[in-house]
Amino acid sequence: MLKAMKTNNVSFAPNKLSAQLKSQMPAWCHLGAPPKTYHRTRDKCLRSIHKVESVKDLRDMTTRLTNQGTHDATSTCACNECVEDRLMGCTNPNKCAKTAHHILDNLNPLFNPNTSPKKDGLTLTHRRLEKNSQMRTRQRGEILFDPSITSKNHLSECFRIF
Repeated sequence: MLKAMKTNNVSFAPNKLSAQLKSQMPAWCHLGAPPKTYHRTRDKCLRSIHKVESVKDLRDMTTRLTNQGTHDATSTCACNECVEDRLMGCTNPNKCAKTAHHILDNLNPLFNPNTSPKKDGLTLTHRRLEKNSQMRTRQRGEILFDPSITSKNHLSECFRIF
């Protein structure tokens, strides 16, 4: 598949990604990850025991780090998430959560789910979007063109042929 993409000059070139699409991106071999982001032995537990496959899974792993009332930053943490991970076979859930956080922090801002894209001034206002949806349901009237460059629905919108 990659060979076919290369011969046909197809590339993944999104202008702006919605938060939903950022979460759908794969966690491993991510396009926005710089070299040396991944570490085979550190990431092994995330892949095999925690079954992390997408950026959403990485983000779910890191939410426990912000639960300061229940989560302790130790290998023997007694919070619900860590206990559940230990039952699945993880020896140090806190370390795995920190590794997931490290991977997310290293992602390019275009792909990082923790950063919001800069306002481009192209997106229609809430009122105009509402008016467009009303016109679509009535199937008559003028629909105002939405010049937004944010890809919202599916990752397939982001592939370009040059």
